[in-house]
Amino acid sequence: MKGKRGIVSEYLPWIIISIAVLVILMIVSFLLKDKGISIIDSIKNLFRRG
Repeated sequence: MKGKRGIVSEYLPWIIISIAVLVILMIVSFLLKDKGISIIDSIKNLFRRG
């Protein structure tokens, strides 16, 4: 049982970070859609400028 608990405790911070990043991206996408700018267009513009 201790071995499984160690594996979970190693991956738990990464799972929490990935969920937090996903939530942040969803909020940003929703806010950009409210302004009439899709997130795909903003990403294209970032690569176009470079």
